[in-house]
Amino acid sequence: MATYSKKERIIASVLSATPGLKLFIKDMYIRVNAVAFKKNYRVKLMESPIAVNIEDPLQSYHPDKDAFGGYYDIATLNSKGLLLTHVSANLSSVKLPSADKPVDIVVTDINTQKSEKVAETSAYNWQQGARLHWVTDDLFMFNSFDAKSKSYKTKVYSIAAKAVVNEFDYPVQASYKTDYFLSLSYRRLLNMRPDYGYRDLPLLSNEEMHDLENDGIWKTDYNTGQTTMLHTLKEVASIAPKDIFDKCTHKVNHLIISPDGKGFMFIHRYYLGKRRFDRLMYSDFKSLRVLIDEEYVSHCFWVDTNTIVGYLKAHGENGYYFLDLKTGKATLCKEMSSLNLGDGHPSVFNDWIVFDSYPDKSRMQRLLVFNYKTKQLYELAELYQSTKYKGETRVDLHPRFSSDGRFISFDGVHDNKRRQYITNIESLIAQEK
Repeated sequence: MATYSKKERIIASVLSATPGLKLFIKDMYIRVNAVAFKKNYRVKLMESPIAVNIEDPLQSYHPDKDAFGGYYDIATLNSKGLLLTHVSANLSSVKLPSADKPVDIVVTDINTQKSEKVAETSAYNWQQGARLHWVTDDLFMFNSFDAKSKSYKTKVYSIAAKAVVNEFDYPVQASYKTDYFLSLSYRRLLNMRPDYGYRDLPLLSNEEMHDLENDGIWKTDYNTGQTTMLHTLKEVASIAPKDIFDKCTHKVNHLIISPDGKGFMFIHRYYLGKRRFDRLMYSDFKSLRVLIDEEYVSHCFWVDTNTIVGYLKAHGENGYYFLDLKTGKATLCKEMSSLNLGDGHPSVFNDWIVFDSYPDKSRMQRLLVFNYKTKQLYELAELYQSTKYKGETRVDLHPRFSSDGRFISFDGVHDNKRRQYITNIESLIAQEK
């Protein structure tokens, strides 16, 4: 297995201090390895207790166009078998997103293979889309741009009503049922990490970027529509502050609400020049605290109301860890970390964690599931990604469970087009019961 070694990852970490040089060296290194380690297949289904069958439900809808689900922390497939997908009908996803090239919002019934365009939006990116996700089996949310007010908003669409039934003045980042949702500044993200920002509005000015009192995390009550500022960036930076904070540019990202809705985690990222530092933080909607502060936090998910799983640095080592909110203890998950696959995107349903890997030297990505109680780990598939997808246009698998846990949906380009795929894991879950 042509994975990147620990030595190679250390070199990459050192080069992070000079992002421009790192990008150039990384691109050349990837291209050379892609040729040297090339495999004679684009898809390999692994032997496991289930017969993995990777399906593309949208094959009959714009089969020649790019389509994708979005991020790993949200459900695009509900318990009725309705799949949410962004379809880029007018722009190749090898190119950067464009505000004048909106994506279609398409609902597909995986039981009948029938697809229908129900909306479109220009507020999207290739990694997280428009934060398109199910709120209930009938309602789903997505972000949009309102040209009249020149602002990003949240729209709520009802399958039963076949229409947008609600609209809010702030864009969604994470939601909790039909109780509330959280927002952040997609304009700040466009400045600092365009992979996750939207392009309908211009970049923030230098003055706006250093205004930490009017930017941060907002909470909107779903029933009243009232929005309040929960935490300003100034408040975030005031918790366990570091001497360099006054010289840094700050942002928050990856807000994920706890299963009981009583709190949420997020990543506080700050840059000294072009050098990036991360902290994982938690809010109970009243106060903030730091969970992990060893300069590196990547992708996390809730296991239960007291436990988080994430790929991050703890005890001086990168790996998958379980974090206990009550004790603050970080425990290495040896089974997931010992695979030496590096960073990935973990998503949890009951006792199961589905996660992926970034492309290895042969440009193969892996899709895996792990039962953290029985310690059973299964590799489901190996999937190819061309070197033409890189940077903002990369295609992470971003695996995510359906809302009932029977399916896994994920994005991929092994068929030469960005698509959203599904695989049924019911038999695997049944075997472990």
